[in-house]
Amino acid sequence: MKLSTVKLLVPIVAVAIQANSASTVIPPYLDHMRIPVGLIGTLISLAPLLALASRLPVGMAYNHQRARFLVSIAILVMGATNYLYSFATDSLSFALVHSMNGFVYGAVTTLYLAFYVDSLAPDENRNHAMGYYVGSLAMGYSTGNFFGGLIADHWGYALTFQLGAFLSPVSAGFLWFLHRADGGTKSEIKKASGKLTWSESLKALVEPELATVVIVAMFLNLLHQMGGVFISLYGLAVGMTLTQIGIIRAAYAGCNAVTRPISGHVVNKLGHKGLSYFGLPLQSLILMLIPLFSGFGTILLVYVCSGFLRAIVIVANAVGLVQDVPESRVRRGLASGVYNAAGDLGNILGPSIGGLIAQATGVASVFVIGSLGSTALFFIVVFLVRRLKGTVEPQSLAS
Repeated sequence: MKLSTVKLLVPIVAVAIQANSASTVIPPYLDHMRIPVGLIGTLISLAPLLALASRLPVGMAYNHQRARFLVSIAILVMGATNYLYSFATDSLSFALVHSMNGFVYGAVTTLYLAFYVDSLAPDENRNHAMGYYVGSLAMGYSTGNFFGGLIADHWGYALTFQLGAFLSPVSAGFLWFLHRADGGTKSEIKKASGKLTWSESLKALVEPELATVVIVAMFLNLLHQMGGVFISLYGLAVGMTLTQIGIIRAAYAGCNAVTRPISGHVVNKLGHKGLSYFGLPLQSLILMLIPLFSGFGTILLVYVCSGFLRAIVIVANAVGLVQDVPESRVRRGLASGVYNAAGDLGNILGPSIGGLIAQATGVASVFVIGSLGSTALFFIVVFLVRRLKGTVEPQSLAS
């Protein structure tokens, strides 16, 4: 990996630490405020809902030359909203702060993914570069999860939110002074950075290759958020501390970083499309085992196995975004926006559906009913897309 690529990854790691130090403790924080479990899922869904609202406009307006400045501003605003979490003491104030945080987080991640890909050196391996990107996010998520739970356990929720906010100026400052590594010729960047028309945007949204990647991204995040939110509440129910919950979430997120050395080889050997389609149902089966256990060690082991599988599927799907979605038909900023928007939709549905299941049948059943239902719906949507568009041939799954 080139030094220029390492420099590009540092700011997004800091953003991930900031985001996940908060997300780890938010479900217990809301539970501490005596908010009903069904409403907890709804409130948590507000952030991805607002992130979803930001994705397409930001992606369409993406311009490589302005991206660094815009991301820096968005990171600073995100830090300010993180700080405000410590003053949210009821459901209404939390909903307002969480919505603002989600909107700016959506803008940051949409802009940064496009900026990262466009800024790669011409001779950098794109498949490996996407693996590095996913792995770096995982490193940040894992670090944020661990320290979020640890700080909240020993010094309270407010300090967790406030310390996370202080990472914003560090990340924005590093990005501002970052020397951009050109990912193509100036003419290519200029062409890719032009403003999109609505007709171009609508055509891009129905690109078959993009639709395939989008479906996988949505269901990956649906499972991820359903498990992430309710593993915290399940852990509290079986007597775990916030530190133990943070360790479980950190280990799960860290799987992306650990599997980085092998994920590229696995994807090359088995094919990114096959892994994208069939890895997700396998992850569902693993998550269904969680209610069988109540001990910290066994739950940690099961959740880590789920994380390893998810990590490989994420890399496979990210490779699909780069390889299967040509910039000649779908411009980079919009592709990034649609890809992240799909993930946001999964982030919205996961906590919301999980909250309804938990309210009706208990927190433990979320892992069984939610996983089974998600897998069934995933195959139904894939089947409908293949029928309507006729773009995914049976033999392509093995490619």
